[in-house]
Amino acid sequence: MRSSTYPDCGAETGQKRMARLLSVAFPAAGVTTGLFFAMQNLIKTDDFDAPALTVYDIEAYAEQKTEPPESPPPPRVIRTDPISPPPRPPKLVASIETPDVPLGLYEGVVPADYGAANLDDIRPKGIGAIIDRSILPISPPLPTYPASAERQGLEGVCDVYLKVSPKGAPFDVDAQCSHPVFEKAAKRSVEKVKFAPQIRNGLPVTVTGVVYPLEFRLKR
Repeated sequence: MRSSTYPDCGAETGQKRMARLLSVAFPAAGVTTGLFFAMQNLIKTDDFDAPALTVYDIEAYAEQKTEPPESPPPPRVIRTDPISPPPRPPKLVASIETPDVPLGLYEGVVPADYGAANLDDIRPKGIGAIIDRSILPISPPLPTYPASAERQGLEGVCDVYLKVSPKGAPFDVDAQCSHPVFEKAAKRSVEKVKFAPQIRNGLPVTVTGVVYPLEFRLKR
């Protein structure tokens, strides 16, 4: 049996590895130690005395309560004495006189007494107990005295011309007065008069040419 001697490769490799590790570890340790002491030197501070502190006396702060401003009192209402109305002008009482001019009364004859006979078939329709009658005003006119005439103290007379329908209503009324200031009042008053219509042969008819006189007089 032959034996041969070979170099121990494993032992040699371990030594080299250890040698490399030591070659790196020593410089690293030196660098680390140097850095440590350098940092210690940088952060080292000298002893110093702290400056004296200034002490301020501050009063205790208390928040003041603010009250809302008082609203001013409402303005005082000054009551003034009532103003007396101006005196009224003296009242002018107008007295309007209507002349007593007869326009006609009921006229006719008493109808005949035919007893108990029934004459409805031969009696004309519309015939009544009154055969003939002139127009008659049921109520007199009430004209208003013109204010301008009162202020001027004017008086006047008027003739009011009109026509009366079968129903007793005046129409085509026109007034002619001694002073134009009375014409409108005279015309309006006669237009409101209601007449009892004129009867002819028992039937109401239209009457033309009627003249109604009026007088405007101030009461003195």
